[in-house]
Amino acid sequence: MFLQPYRLDELHFAYVYRVYFRWRTHRAKPYSPLASLDQTKLSTLVSKYGIDVLECASDETNLLAEVSLKPTESISACASKLKGQTSKWLREALQMNQPTDLLSRGYFACTNGRSTREATEQYLESQGEHHGYANRTLPPVLVQDYELGDDDRARICPRHAFVIARFHLVLATSKRLGLFGSQQGRSVAAAWRRAQCGLQIALTKVSFVPDHVHLAVQTHPAVSPTDVVLTLMNAAQEVMSEELVSAKIDRLWQPSAYIGAYGDLASPQIRKYLENWETSRS
Repeated sequence: MFLQPYRLDELHFAYVYRVYFRWRTHRAKPYSPLASLDQTKLSTLVSKYGIDVLECASDETNLLAEVSLKPTESISACASKLKGQTSKWLREALQMNQPTDLLSRGYFACTNGRSTREATEQYLESQGEHHGYANRTLPPVLVQDYELGDDDRARICPRHAFVIARFHLVLATSKRLGLFGSQQGRSVAAAWRRAQCGLQIALTKVSFVPDHVHLAVQTHPAVSPTDVVLTLMNAAQEVMSEELVSAKIDRLWQPSAYIGAYGDLASPQIRKYLENWETSRS
């Protein structure tokens, strides 16, 4: 059976993709114009890149921002754009003509969204019960957690930044057919685990029910969420070829996915932190 791989240009995404960033100036040197960089100014600097600045706070040595991104954007690419435009603006404000290291090379970033990590992972845990499968003698579900090892951390951690990037992904089968049982779920999860190294991700939880699957993944900041989805879709389809023949369909997934960023703090908590930080320095 010939399996047509999925292409990024045919996929549609529903998404919530928010990231909190924090920089310091190079060697913590104070620059007075930086304290005037607010949400409106930063939005003007980066709007051409499709980056939506939700919150921004700054002082003479620090820049903090929460942004909303398109799912094709990687965190490291966004960081480069934010840093580049801020540095250019700051050089102009300081009337510098020569390139100068104004912001530190490293940065902190973490994903956040509508739910916290605890709430998201509990939601994945309860899928069998939520969809009415838990009471069956042999429930056609699979819920599996994966602990991060040293190899996983090395694969997803960048060298010059501290980034925690977590995503909740949801994929649904073509025509919402019930193609997954626990055995099929284990086979697909194993294929995804094998794909981790080349993709620079770490699978942390899977939750299969017959017609869709929820995944929790951590990613290297250079990887975009859409690249993760595309690779996982195609890897799973290869594994499920026999089931596709039995179901008389030629593709495993609907050409769409949900991508939800999440973290230890939800967006309202990040926003409150920025407000408190701004107030405390006034």
